[in-house]
Amino acid sequence: MKLKVSWGTGIVIAFIVFMTISLSTMFYFMSQDVHLVTDNYYEKELKYQQEIDNQQRTLELDEHVEINFSGTIISILIPERYADKKISGEIYFYRPSDPKQDFKIPLLLNNEGLQIIPVERIPKGFWRLKISWTMDGKGYYNERAITIE
Repeated sequence: MKLKVSWGTGIVIAFIVFMTISLSTMFYFMSQDVHLVTDNYYEKELKYQQEIDNQQRTLELDEHVEINFSGTIISILIPERYADKKISGEIYFYRPSDPKQDFKIPLLLNNEGLQIIPVERIPKGFWRLKISWTMDGKGYYNERAITIE
């Protein structure tokens, strides 16, 4: 027995299949977890100009802060000429792929202006280190991307 389908029935079937696929796709994408760059985006936007000023001030320094990554440790070295100044700040570990893993640690330099951070407890993957500090009452900012393997 041969089943005959008229062109009108074919259009209705095609429309139903199209709508089913469209609605399924829409519900699937709506159920996905979306990570924004930051939760408090608008607050961050207001502080952005200050961050730009701090970056510019950092570029104007005679000697620059060194952020080195050897695979097992991260070392942050303030130039010797600034080591006697009162420096305070924080290091923000930013994980673009999962903001739940972001964390901050204080900038704690030794007498030589060096801070060593072992990476054995930091999850593997791509990180952006954002270092902000104050020296002589002025703000400075530097960042470096690293991949912990």
